[in-house]
Amino acid sequence: MNSIINTLIELGSAQFVKINGRSMEPAIGEGSWVISLRSGFRRRVPVRFDVVRLENPRITGHWIVKRIVGLPGEEVALRAGELFVNDQPIVDPFACCPEVATDNFEWWPSDDEYVVLGDNRAASTDARQFGLVKRSSFRGRIR
Repeated sequence: MNSIINTLIELGSAQFVKINGRSMEPAIGEGSWVISLRSGFRRRVPVRFDVVRLENPRITGHWIVKRIVGLPGEEVALRAGELFVNDQPIVDPFACCPEVATDNFEWWPSDDEYVVLGDNRAASTDARQFGLVKRSSFRGRIR
């Protein structure tokens, strides 16, 4: 019975969102419509490669869609465009167009922080510009 109630709550929290921009290409193209589940993390914690909707930390009222690549308690790095977690290379099947010459960043998310990046690294404003984001800033899980 609880699973039925939770499913109904999740479906009731669905919102259609139109993607503006190319930061999530090729997985999600500009002009695409996606479903944002506002209660998407009510029953589970965010995991690597989940796509989330959040408010841009630099522009109030501007909503963005990004992919989680780093989780709380990890050491996350981009080295010449490659993703590393705890010094181990991570295959990121979604990454496109890395900025090999300039993608050299490190983050250390604490208990409630995440690293989010756009799939199209050459066209994305993400953790490389605004740093870590708190779980509380997530407004939906994209389906």
